[in-house]
Amino acid sequence: MKTIIQKIEARPGQRIIAMSDIHGHLDNMVRLLERLGYGGEDILVLVGDLVDKGPDSLRTLRYIMQLSLGAQVYVSEGNVDGHRLEVLCDTTEGSAERFLGFIDWQQAQWGCGLLLEMLAELGICADQLTVDNVDACRKRLWEYYAPEIHFLQKLPTILEMDSYLFVHGGIPTDDLEKLAGTDRHNWLKNDCFLEKGYRFSKCVVTGHWPVSLYRHEESNMKPIFDYDRRIICMDGGCGLQAAGQLNALVFADKDVPMEEIRGDFQDGLPVLTALDQQDGKPFSLYIQYLDSEVEWMEKQEDMVLCRQISSGRKLWVPDYFLYRGEDGIWRVDNYSDAQLTVKPGDRISVVYRNAYSCYGKINGIAGWYYGRCSMDDPAAF
Repeated sequence: MKTIIQKIEARPGQRIIAMSDIHGHLDNMVRLLERLGYGGEDILVLVGDLVDKGPDSLRTLRYIMQLSLGAQVYVSEGNVDGHRLEVLCDTTEGSAERFLGFIDWQQAQWGCGLLLEMLAELGICADQLTVDNVDACRKRLWEYYAPEIHFLQKLPTILEMDSYLFVHGGIPTDDLEKLAGTDRHNWLKNDCFLEKGYRFSKCVVTGHWPVSLYRHEESNMKPIFDYDRRIICMDGGCGLQAAGQLNALVFADKDVPMEEIRGDFQDGLPVLTALDQQDGKPFSLYIQYLDSEVEWMEKQEDMVLCRQISSGRKLWVPDYFLYRGEDGIWRVDNYSDAQLTVKPGDRISVVYRNAYSCYGKINGIAGWYYGRCSMDDPAAF
């Protein structure tokens, strides 16, 4: 598939709201739009990865399709969207086996996803799929979900809005003539894009790579603004990390300077109000996704002493953040033992809570709070 570029038609003074990597978290999307006061006069830009890794992929896709009928909604393709479409629509030799293998993987890895939801809606049990019946099953999916498939198939790769370019993974140049017709996959899955040294005259806005993976000094899910190189990275890790969030950027106008773009986020986490002051402390160790393998050493109540395999350093980790892969190796979901800077009255999004403390976020930054608190919704804990 080739790179397709679509122009965003924005009027002077028209507000633009941009999101990326919704990953089937429809509640987060709806609540964030409500808090931002999204209305019919606004432009909504969605920068790929609408589905999977969250509980409501099919509803999310249909919600976006419905929005697109009556408002200015611009959606670019994400690597996950494109891959699921390829798995569903592939008819080349061996495609039946690949479809079955993917369904098995998705059930084991996530337990949810667009294709699983499609099967379930049609009353098809994924565990009963075989090489003999999968082609008939896929034919039913193609027929019943033709509108959804067509919507995904026509998504552009890059969205152009005057001095801003929106693309899921990242691009090597803002010269669109050089990108038109190239292999789109390169720009949908462009891992570690911010670290590749690109510099642009237009501002390139991306998702795909969770911003917390770029930051090694703190666990921070807020968008990254590189004003010098004119790059914005906005993937808050929604659906990928326990502390992840859905980020939004708000442009007051299509020509607004980068410095005047504001943002907000939604994470769906329960919230408490801090009653005590607490000084922040840096972490002793921050275990991130790309270097997450650990050795389980001992456990005391809910805390596990882990040794990071790569560094040999030890860290006490709540068992909530530990998971074991199919290879039998223990891994930690992005976690540090940093302590938050907290003032009385600060609201903390709670990722994890025990009898002594809570691990949560203030303004997108994660860490521990050890003080007293009041709970906004006790039933949420």
